[in-house]
Amino acid sequence: MMSKTHLAVGVAACLAAAPATVEGLSYALMGGAVGSLICDIDRSSERTSRDIKQGWALAFTVFFAGFMHESYTYWQTFKAEHLLSDPLKLVCLGSLLVLYLFAISGAHRGFSHSLLLCVGSAVLIYFLSKQTCLFYLIGFLMHLLLDVLNKKPVRVLFPARGICLGWFYADGLANRILLLLGLSASAGLLMVKFQVYGNILQVVR
Repeated sequence: MMSKTHLAVGVAACLAAAPATVEGLSYALMGGAVGSLICDIDRSSERTSRDIKQGWALAFTVFFAGFMHESYTYWQTFKAEHLLSDPLKLVCLGSLLVLYLFAISGAHRGFSHSLLLCVGSAVLIYFLSKQTCLFYLIGFLMHLLLDVLNKKPVRVLFPARGICLGWFYADGLANRILLLLGLSASAGLLMVKFQVYGNILQVVR
């Protein structure tokens, strides 16, 4: 599927799993935005560059929207934990960059689309940001699920050979339908969960 579809479906899945709190929805947006698109960091051909740029531009927008809710808390945590002076966090950050660099250098839908990268990067992100880890993992897994539906093999069990169900073309009608469903679900979930959050606040008060 195309980048915008991966983003829409991944974020919708994260919002469905998120608690009905501002913090929960914020972390869902941040983790989902990155997790749903990180698999495609290996796509560099001219044919796909426009789709990738648009996808990451939207992902940054979604991430920023979530970050704005948690910006004060985030920076207070950042200052308190001194990320740059924490050996464990530095090791995790360096290891994460190494994993992503290895994914970038490989063939498309190879290591970048594997459960090895999914689990490995999620573990490292857990030590960097526990709140976003689950949503990053959900976004990543949704990306793999959507790509397995396509006609080109995905090396989910890297280094084993790729698998695919061969149901759809990546840029065909199914991609457009899933994009609309993902966008509709994301918008609906945001409205419902913010309404639930508002009702909870009224009861508490």
